[in-house]
Formats: sequence, C-alpha cells, structure tokens
Amino acid sequence: MTHFVGFHPPLAFHTNILTIFPGFQPWSLPKLARWAVENGFDGLEVGPAVPLKSADFAEARRIGARIFCLTYGRNVLAGDPEERALHQRNVLERLRFAGGEGIPLVVLATGRIPGKSLRANLPDVIEWFSAQVLPLARAGNVTVAVENCPAVGNIATSPALWRELFDNALPELMLGFDPSHLVWQFVDAYAALREYARRVRHVHVKDTLIDRARLAREGIDGDGWWRYTLPGWGELNWATIIAELQRVDYAGCLSIEHEDAVWDRSEGQILQSLLLSKRYLEQFLADPVEVPAVETVAPEKVAGVRPI
Repeated sequence: MTHFVGFHPPLAFHTNILTIFPGFQPWSLPKLARWAVENGFDGLEVGPAVPLKSADFAEARRIGARIFCLTYGRNVLAGDPEERALHQRNVLERLRFAGGEGIPLVVLATGRIPGKSLRANLPDVIEWFSAQVLPLARAGNVTVAVENCPAVGNIATSPALWRELFDNALPELMLGFDPSHLVWQFVDAYAALREYARRVRHVHVKDTLIDRARLAREGIDGDGWWRYTLPGWGELNWATIIAELQRVDYAGCLSIEHEDAVWDRSEGQILQSLLLSKRYLEQFLADPVEVPAVETVAPEKVAGVRPI
C-alpha cells in the first residue's frame, strides 16, 4: 500500500485582516496561529502590522502554524524622503529577520516614484533591488517575490512589466501572484499565469466582482464598478488557476487575502469568510489516497485492446 498525497498546496491566510483594520483589538501572532491551526489552516502569511518578535514567532510554530512568508507592501520609493526611508528600513529589517528565523520568503512591492510612468521607474526599482534587497536576501537564504498589486507603490502590475523586471533585469526576483488585481485591469489572468507560472512563489487568493452595468455608465475612471470579493464570488475561475499551478508543481501556499467589504463588519464575519474561502478552495485540491500494492498475478490482457 502506497500513500499518495497529490497536489494539495498548504492553505494559509494573510494576517492583515485581523491586525491592521479598525473596529476591534488587533490579534497577536500566537492568537492568529492558534485559531489557524484549530480551524485546519497550515499556517500564516505575516503582514506588516505584526511585530517582529522572535518569541511570538517561536510560539506560533510551537502551536503548529507554519510561517510561509513575511509580506511588506509599501512604497519604498515614496516621494516623501522620511516615508521612503522608513519603508526601506522596514523591508531590510524583514529580510534580516526572515534570514535569522528561517522564513523562506519575503513578498514586497517594487516601489514607485510618484509622477513617473511605470517604465520610467525601472532604473530606480532595479537599483534598489540589485544594490540592497537581493544581496541581503541572498546572504540570509531568503527568496524575494514581488506582488502585482497596483495600490501599494508598485510597478510589477502586469506581464509586460514582469518581462522587464524578471526576464531582462532581475532573474533572481520571483512573483507573488494575485489574479484579482488583473481582473479590474482587464489583463488576462490565465494567460499571465501560463507565461509566468514557473516564477510564482506565493499566491494570494481573493476574487474581483465587476458591475458591468455601472461600468457602462461610469467608465473606467468612475467609482464603484469593481470590488474585491471572497474567492468564487467574483469573475475568476479558480479551478483553472489551480490546474495551472499543478501543471508546474507549484510548491508554495495558497494564502487567503481577505479584502471583501461585505464580509468585514465584525470579527465573526471575518472568521466566517476565512472558513468559507478555505472550504471553497478545498474542492479543487486532491485528498491523499492509498494506492493498493501491485497484484502478484497480472490480469489477462484482452486481445486487440491497445491504448488509444
């Protein structure tokens, strides 16, 4: 009897929704870890609002939660010099901490200088990563991925810019893939994933709903024609996305990033939404199976029957 696991990426959630938004006391890392483990999650994606305290990370691991990555999506090329310096210090601090704690991945935004086009930012982004980020990551045996969120001071927002960054300039840099951002930019999320799936080291799981009637009235510069939702409640076909990840033997986690305003009105709603999202994803993941041993005597072959 052989135990076959198959494709079943570990499931996590982003800590932001329980640490950074107003309305209730932020949760500590041990509390997050305990709830995650008790409710069948494999671990956590630790966001910027969680203090970098080694004792808390040790306790989270003792409870049984894996720390899949540290995430810091802030504008490291902000126009204000003090803000820029703060975010750059925080990024470098997370890289050192990840190296010291054995956390394998740090997910970042690229930074973007206000008032410049995406491509005009390339020299500054490449300089920041090649001179400071990647050498420090290399020294700590940490992988760096950039997410594709346009809202956090970022230029890695589409396959066209991924080509500029990954293929042409920074081959060590990997991708934190969030298809929900591509939906409202009208970028083909499935084609983008097919092209860059082998570079993906982290996946954010959420969806985007487009109100096409409102879009037809408002236009793309109008308000309220799209919003983030729980996975399965928007435009994306997650079966297609997971199948593509399976094709390339994706080895990272699936991290639920809660940003659905319909489900964030209380702690109870947030916890329900995380469990609903987890249950939705699980339908696409293979359960382990026991494969019986090879029979001592092979069955007879039927004459004339061959593989098609």
